Amino acid sequence: MTVPAAGSLLLLVVAAVVLCSSSSVTCDEVRHGVRRPAAVPAMYVFGDSLVDAGNNDFLPPPAPHAVTPNGVDLPRWVLHRTGRFTNGYNLADIIAQHVGFKMSPPAYLSLTPLSNLDLLRGRGGANYASGGSGILDTTWNGTISLREQVELFRKTKARITRAGLVGRKRLDDLLARSLFVISTGGNDFRAFTNGHVPISDAPAFIAGMVADYVKYINELYKLGARKLALLDILPVGCLPSQHAITANGECDADGNTLSQMFNALLRTEMAKAVAPASMPGLRYSIASLYNVFSDMIANPKLAGLREVEVACCGGGKFNGEVECTVGASLCGNRDEHLFWDFVHGTQAAYRRAVLAFFYGTAREAEPINLAQLVGAPTTAPAMAYSSI
Repeated sequence: MTVPAAGSLLLLVVAAVVLCSSSSVTCDEVRHGVRRPAAVPAMYVFGDSLVDAGNNDFLPPPAPHAVTPNGVDLPRWVLHRTGRFTNGYNLADIIAQHVGFKMSPPAYLSLTPLSNLDLLRGRGGANYASGGSGILDTTWNGTISLREQVELFRKTKARITRAGLVGRKRLDDLLARSLFVISTGGNDFRAFTNGHVPISDAPAFIAGMVADYVKYINELYKLGARKLALLDILPVGCLPSQHAITANGECDADGNTLSQMFNALLRTEMAKAVAPASMPGLRYSIASLYNVFSDMIANPKLAGLREVEVACCGGGKFNGEVECTVGASLCGNRDEHLFWDFVHGTQAAYRRAVLAFFYGTAREAEPINLAQLVGAPTTAPAMAYSSI
């Protein structure tokens, strides 16, 4: 399975990211949140394990948990309940850092009365994402579905209103200026691998997924969301878990076709949803995990990576047959790997991806990039990526 040639932004990525060690606390603090104010008053995160900041830590099995060595490269001041399915910061953290926060807003289920105060003022935000969840309720495996996450946000807004720390008009303004991040859909594809849905039914199945997705986006709009960052589905056929089961160890064409089908339909339906002004004032950016990961796979050296097939943590072929747990094989050069485990990227890969989402072309994010969406400078600030 061939992948597209590298996007020109990879040149920016390698120049920017490699200068600053991706596991350096000092570098994070200089580049994110210390030298500039936040571009948005709050960030609200929805989706799956690519952006979960710890909600699954509070859920009983069978919900998947990010156990050690997940989070091995997070700075020491991050609480032991990391909940992140990668070696360090995940996509939500790094997006938050680019808009001026230290890291992702806290997991909703981790909030205490004290940590709830900023949220009740319409500031900071919350992370509702749940690893293993999907758009469809039928994808349930003990996690919080997208429908339930949107309902939790509805309850959050009602709680803010009841608290009375911010007026209704002021709250509407804060929500309109806040960033809503959603990453979901990949786990719903399990319906094909577990035999519940034949691959021949993929068009109808994916159409249902996208229809539900847009429905929940409309619900968020009614609740006040006006700035949406939607992450599309990465090339699932190129995951280490897929390399491990294909005959020649290459990307699985069927898996990538599913991703492409979903991603294309999401773009089409989002354009339709906003075209008739049914959601006036809505601005959105669809960030292409598919294209950015495909580019890094096609040109690893240009992206500053060495290994784009074998996972850093796991076991079996390509480290893609065993989950990342305490006894799993763990690589020592994590900044050179694209994949952390059998399905998730490394912190290094996520840094490169988010840089592309903010400052790239329509190949990396459309119809506008994330910098344009939040009103941030549209070129990467030189200070943000200087060595320390």
